[in-house]
Amino acid sequence: MKRTPLPALPPDVPREIADFLGSAPVYDSSCSEDARVYFLDLEDGYFLKRAAKDALAEEAALSKVFADAGLGPAVLAYVPAEHDWLLTRRIPGEDAAHYTENPALLCNLLGPVFRELHDRGLSFAGDAPLPDRTAALLDSADRGLLSGAYHEYLRPERYGIRSPEDARAVLENSRDLLRPDCLIHGDACLPNVMIADGRFSGFVDCGGAGRGDRHTDLFWTVWSLAYNLKTDAWGDRFLDAYGRDAVEEERLRAAAAAEAVAGD
Repeated sequence: MKRTPLPALPPDVPREIADFLGSAPVYDSSCSEDARVYFLDLEDGYFLKRAAKDALAEEAALSKVFADAGLGPAVLAYVPAEHDWLLTRRIPGEDAAHYTENPALLCNLLGPVFRELHDRGLSFAGDAPLPDRTAALLDSADRGLLSGAYHEYLRPERYGIRSPEDARAVLENSRDLLRPDCLIHGDACLPNVMIADGRFSGFVDCGGAGRGDRHTDLFWTVWSLAYNLKTDAWGDRFLDAYGRDAVEEERLRAAAAAEAVAGD
């Protein structure tokens, strides 16, 4: 994660957050045009996210679900103002993309982590309202099919999908297999899984979480392993570690088809 030193926090940081952080060294740790992320080198570290007004309300609520379950960073403040501000405590360790020197151990760690989230996540969430990410994905796929979207970089050929027409055919036959029946992370890529001392320490960037189909998370983790390891050789090892009893190939293929054509 990049950390570019800054002379100070932006002047529009809400007073209650600025007073808490004081004069701690601050770094720009942003990786998106949609938001600015600042790292504060105070105690064990804090992250402060700034985005457009009302853009972080859902992320703050979902992050709290993960935090309350011991699966994500503590949410210290959410302040809606001219911009939205979200302050969280840093999770110990480094993200999983830093552990690619031993792919087998990485897959063996990630598999049980996601299986636990999917099997028990809804009980962790309790009565918290969760957005339906499956409905949103299918709506996005429908828009993408109309606009001609097709994301080759997602390598859907792994699932026998080599064109928008292939994706359309899969969705026509299998879209109803995708069900919002568990808690998903929603962006299940290696940089969003933290590891400390060889053990899982938490999820970050939980703003895409919600009620969804586990196979969408599985699709993204398989893709992220291939992207970070520069090979497709480890996806099956991850699925083995996750537990093949919970992996349905047609649902995984349907998830791949939907993601391959998802529109904006």
